[in-house]
Amino acid sequence: MKKILLTISVVALSFIGAMAQSPDFSFETWNNVQFSTTIQDPQGWASLNTLNVFTATPKSVFKETTSPFGGTASAKITTVKIIGAAIPNPYQTGDIDTAGLLTIGQIVASPPSIKYGYNYTWRSQVLSFQCKYTPMAGDSAFVLATLTKWNGTSRDTIAIGKYATGATTTSYSLNSITLNYDPAFASVVPDSQQIFISSSIYSHNGAKIGSTFYIDDIAWSGYNSTNEINSRINNVIVYPNPSTNNISIVASSVDAAIIRITDITGRLIGTYSMTDNEANIQTSTFASGIYIYSILDQKKNVMSRGRFEITK
Repeated sequence: MKKILLTISVVALSFIGAMAQSPDFSFETWNNVQFSTTIQDPQGWASLNTLNVFTATPKSVFKETTSPFGGTASAKITTVKIIGAAIPNPYQTGDIDTAGLLTIGQIVASPPSIKYGYNYTWRSQVLSFQCKYTPMAGDSAFVLATLTKWNGTSRDTIAIGKYATGATTTSYSLNSITLNYDPAFASVVPDSQQIFISSSIYSHNGAKIGSTFYIDDIAWSGYNSTNEINSRINNVIVYPNPSTNNISIVASSVDAAIIRITDITGRLIGTYSMTDNEANIQTSTFASGIYIYSILDQKKNVMSRGRFEITK
């Protein structure tokens, strides 16, 4: 039987904004994978489950509803034997033949390929999550987080961080990744977030069928500041804060032209023009929570960032 080649590639910015779904970090919403009406992945995430449609590879990602950490579901990732498919190993020469993977992205085309990443415009310090792990002997799981920026021809890695464990944990615990920023991109704001979750190691031999990793409630937090941004505007007034129905943002710079607002996951909420360095924004349709504002000049360079809260 001819093997299906399942490639894993970084998406260009146009793909991120136009086609991918916003990732559900709480794993409450699950959708059918491409080419199937019964097999599901979490919304905005991709896994090896699509291989089950084409080959005898077992499902490896499941909606765990028996004992989730929060809400009604967590993600359960189990290492399986890959059958009838070739997955190039990004760490070493050869293919991965035993794996359990979940990544932000989606499956496209036929034969299938994983396009990963989703838009994110914030220099976060920490990625936190709740997890537990049941490894087979000698195996280990990991969560890899990167923030990248499209430079016109390729992607620059702005920051990267990794969590790894080989310990058995029978109950959920809070864990986190502190991102390491590349000094060469000290004034660069990323445009993409990429998160890989694996129930097994594959940078060297050791992946074992049956290792199972559970994860829930992923969240970005903190901010890694840049001198360039902080020096552009010395004073920004946001009122009222917290807000319910409307909020005003006033900047001291005459170059301030645009306000861009995202939620805490990096999802774009809206873009608003500034008049006389001020924008009055209706927030009655915003859900309760923390929001990030970015002030841009006419050339769409980021001048300042901050946050505000909406309460209902």
